[in-house]
Amino acid sequence: MPKSLEITDFTNHPAVKKCMDDLKKQFPGTPGKELIVSDVLDGHGNQYVNLVQKGGGVLGIALVGYTYILEEMGIRFLRLAGTSAGAINTALMTVIGDDKTVPKSREILKDICALNFFDLVDGNAAAKWLIRTFITHKNFSRQAKNLVSIIFGLLAFFVVADIVFLGLQHTYPILTIATKISFILTGFYLMLLAALAFYISTLVKRLKESGFGINPGDFFYDWIKKRLCENHVVTVADLNKKALATPDLHLRTPHPHGTSDLKGDVTFITSELVSQNKIEFPKMCNLFRTDINLLQPAGFIRASMSIPIFFESYYINDIPCEDDQIKKAWCDTFGEDNPPSKARFVDGGILSNFPINIFYNKDVVTPRLPSFGINLDDSTPESKTNDAAQWSLLSYIGRMFNTIRFYYDKDFFIKNRVFSKGVGTIPLAKYNWLNFFLTDKDKIDMFVLGAQAATDFLGKFKWEEFKAHRKIMHEQLEAKETAK
Repeated sequence: MPKSLEITDFTNHPAVKKCMDDLKKQFPGTPGKELIVSDVLDGHGNQYVNLVQKGGGVLGIALVGYTYILEEMGIRFLRLAGTSAGAINTALMTVIGDDKTVPKSREILKDICALNFFDLVDGNAAAKWLIRTFITHKNFSRQAKNLVSIIFGLLAFFVVADIVFLGLQHTYPILTIATKISFILTGFYLMLLAALAFYISTLVKRLKESGFGINPGDFFYDWIKKRLCENHVVTVADLNKKALATPDLHLRTPHPHGTSDLKGDVTFITSELVSQNKIEFPKMCNLFRTDINLLQPAGFIRASMSIPIFFESYYINDIPCEDDQIKKAWCDTFGEDNPPSKARFVDGGILSNFPINIFYNKDVVTPRLPSFGINLDDSTPESKTNDAAQWSLLSYIGRMFNTIRFYYDKDFFIKNRVFSKGVGTIPLAKYNWLNFFLTDKDKIDMFVLGAQAATDFLGKFKWEEFKAHRKIMHEQLEAKETAK
């Protein structure tokens, strides 16, 4: 019987231990050689930052490797935000433990060790076969193209064989039997294609009936709901209480704003299709219920990770859209006078896969703590080519889709470049973000890559430099506003 994964398989990996050794050597803690990433601390000496985690399917395991290193180096998280896979890790980091002083990553590793990732693929047999055969492979688009080529190639072969045998049998009567066999094989192949087409049409019809998703997503919903309940989060109020559970904080250096306004919170990003808006849960719960505790917190994470087609949409039904309180909430938030009675959510990454902008406070000139971000980069060198003439059809479609979904976040970084100094990137080009058949080695390797990326980031991050640049950015933006 194969050995099951344990937390130590991740944390005691030689590469992870080397990361910690390298950081301890670089930041031994002696005067002038401390790791300083923030001016906000608690009574235990932990430093506080805000953290946003990018979405990326199963690549989210690498996020845990990154946060593990941050936590081991005494970094804790005041405000948390995430999309899709980033929302999952964000949720667990929010609810685990009694307050923010408690490190979370080791507990999250327990879930990774216990979870069979393919259980998340809870569709029918055809869905499981499709995902196992094609989607789980990095080059699944090439495989699909090859399969289509084989199907039509065989059809062309049979048709050509029929024509050749039919033409030659008059000259060579011996080929008459071969001609009959060729026509029988062609007919049989056409019948198989017809059956396949009928089955595909049935699947498409079933796909429409199931909300255009090949997996219901019920297993994940039940799993994350159980994780929340185990950590005493049953209602939205419970979730907000956990997110707000901030210890007594003090500042390394004096600041005019002090610490009284430093409060914890959590944000899960999702995309609502009926009103075509970006939704931030739990902040925008009042759009859907007058009593927000009637909503299930697990639904926020399920809504955020609803990868289109792969998972069914997540719905909130029976919205009291005629209620004056609901109408006012929609009007104040989106300028909508006619709220929907039903909301349909898909992956937040469609609109904002890296929502670091929610941490920006234009009223603060010099920051007391930075906003860190974890970027998951699974792009290959081929996909990064700027030679537009060399793009395949899939690359062309992918570029259009990415232009749309990355624009909102990219626009923020262009206008607020200093925030990019707080972002670390985990290189994951060799992994497919939809490969739910990850081996234990794959999981450990992704965790290691996350740990290495965090180590590299901490070695280069300069807090005083970040503060100075943030102040300059504020002054430049203020000058532009004055000039208008």
